[in-house]
Amino acid sequence: MVVFAAAGLGGAKWLLGLRPAPEVPTPVSTVVPQAPVAPVVELPPAPAAPAPEPTAPPVAVVPPATPAPATPAEAPAPAISERQSFESRLTGEPVLALRGTAALRTEEIARDKALREDVARLGAWDSYDAFLQRSLAATIGKVDPAKVRERFEPLWKEAAFYQAFLRWQVLQRFSAADIGTRTHGRELFSWLMGENTAMEEILLTLKPADDPAKVAALMADAWAADREQAEKYFNLALACAVVFDRDEVKVEAMDEDQYGDGAGLIAPLPRYSWYIEKNEKGKLATSIHKLSARDLVWVVCAPVAPGELEWAVDKMSLSRKNWGDAYGMVEYLMERAVKGLNPYKEYTFAEILKEGGICGDQSYFCVNTARALGIPAMTIAGETDLGGHAWAAVKVSDDTWNTQIGRIGGAANGTAGNPQVGGATSEQEVWLWNDKAQQSRPTTVHVFRHLWLADLLARLGETGAAEAAVRMANQLGRPFSETWLALHDVLAARTRKAADPAAPEILRAWESFVDEMRRQFDDNPRMAQLAAKAESEHIHPHVEQKDARRSLDRERRRIEREAGEQKDLIVASLKREAGLIHQKNEPGAAKEISKLYDRALRDYGGSITGFKGMADDYFSFVKDDPATARKAARDIELAFQRVVESGSKDWFRANTETSIYKMICGYYRSAGDEAKAVKLEKRYQRLLRDAERGAL
Repeated sequence: MVVFAAAGLGGAKWLLGLRPAPEVPTPVSTVVPQAPVAPVVELPPAPAAPAPEPTAPPVAVVPPATPAPATPAEAPAPAISERQSFESRLTGEPVLALRGTAALRTEEIARDKALREDVARLGAWDSYDAFLQRSLAATIGKVDPAKVRERFEPLWKEAAFYQAFLRWQVLQRFSAADIGTRTHGRELFSWLMGENTAMEEILLTLKPADDPAKVAALMADAWAADREQAEKYFNLALACAVVFDRDEVKVEAMDEDQYGDGAGLIAPLPRYSWYIEKNEKGKLATSIHKLSARDLVWVVCAPVAPGELEWAVDKMSLSRKNWGDAYGMVEYLMERAVKGLNPYKEYTFAEILKEGGICGDQSYFCVNTARALGIPAMTIAGETDLGGHAWAAVKVSDDTWNTQIGRIGGAANGTAGNPQVGGATSEQEVWLWNDKAQQSRPTTVHVFRHLWLADLLARLGETGAAEAAVRMANQLGRPFSETWLALHDVLAARTRKAADPAAPEILRAWESFVDEMRRQFDDNPRMAQLAAKAESEHIHPHVEQKDARRSLDRERRRIEREAGEQKDLIVASLKREAGLIHQKNEPGAAKEISKLYDRALRDYGGSITGFKGMADDYFSFVKDDPATARKAARDIELAFQRVVESGSKDWFRANTETSIYKMICGYYRSAGDEAKAVKLEKRYQRLLRDAERGAL
């Protein structure tokens, strides 16, 4: 998703949330001309009464001479503001010596401290950003792409260099206007510029979709709310800021009108203060001030009212390790599953525990009581062979997420709503978080500092060195999907600039990327979907169709072997292959697609998710050919009867099989066979009635 521009890695701003380099304003002594002075004309006096004898004629009154308008040179120039004066001075300020003798370092530390005090006082953050960039550039000098590691390994150990590097990175994410949105923003950022760990936390946590102005404002509010605790709970403030920078976070309620007056909105500052109070009293199951902001995102987002948080703290006594038991504390309520019964007077933990519920209620109870006790947790939802299902993932220790709480077999593509930036977080991504490298903060920082370095080098025009930094990040952080994303964008930028995107060296680079990424995520193929995208966009269009199809077949067999539950990945691979056939538009293409799917439905159709996806894609490809469409409907029905239909009276299984019957009826109708559709409808209606009687 990061796109590297002609400068090298400019597109890395998208991945890392960076903003364009600021221009240093140059003060101009402006002279404001005065408006011309209007001439003053004295009117003649009113004429006297006529005299009997003639008098001398009246003397004309001559108006005074009109003064010439003032020229600009005559007008006084306004005073240059203190900020403008400082920014002008900073533009010519000698760069910081970020490495050198101890004596020099002492002098530079004092000079930098004085500069930062003025920067914070005057709000000249953008100018300081440019000053830091000049200082870093002077220290780095010209970089040989082949020696990036040798050049920077010693620099990471230089305290002055590394802190300046982190400051520059943070100031790419927040403008002077962002920092100044609250009175205490300047004080907060002044402190932040001297705290490496806090700056690293921001760089690791903030995403491109976050609103930096709102994040800065919310952090400043938290800083001001409890200055004594602000440094200790900085990660908590950051987590609240990136969750609540959206327009609104609501309390979840069964009745949408329950909070129609707006009382259902969750306020970020009271939530921040609530967790501090409980942590200080030792009421939580974790030491919340020791958790990372990325983990705390999955704590503070609980969509419940303060009273619910209090209930959980008072009533729940499970240990963090055993919090998954909370899922089973809620008795399963079959009437709610079959008839949609709502047994609750209000949707509260106490009511759910008293009345029971279905999987969604069980996971809601488990996850949000965990969050109330300071334990990171999420609800995961996906489709299984028994239909849609919800289960829980809880971080049961400092280095382990358990995603098996309430999970049942056959679950494909389970996802959790991302409370920070929206969208979905896959269950397989959560599995990746358990990797030893990702659980190690020093390793994580070491990997990401090379991605941050790539952006700095690109900004300095060191394109080759920037690419080398990305490759180094990928070598150091193979389990991190972010490094593969950055490497993908390096190759994409090279491909765009190449005269021939099908040149052998370009294809070899993409083939190597695809093979290496798939080997890295061999046991977690969903995390290698970027490799599938690269293959479709940069390899398959330039090779023989038979070679591309052979590659896709190998991919499906690998997924079946390593991740059999994830049949939706096989569905996607089949669709890519059918698309290749369809694009050629050769005679017999529809027949070839029909052959591909007829076989796949038998080989991979045992999964409900897989079967439904394949069936839908198959019919979509051939529906415009009446004869082939009727054959497709028949192929799908026969495959369903062979590998899916069980005749079970279990309500969940029967309900799921009924959903496939309905799909097949739709295919027959689309192909013009109404009689067959009606016949199948009678069959599945009878099946569902029997299952409902058995369930209740």
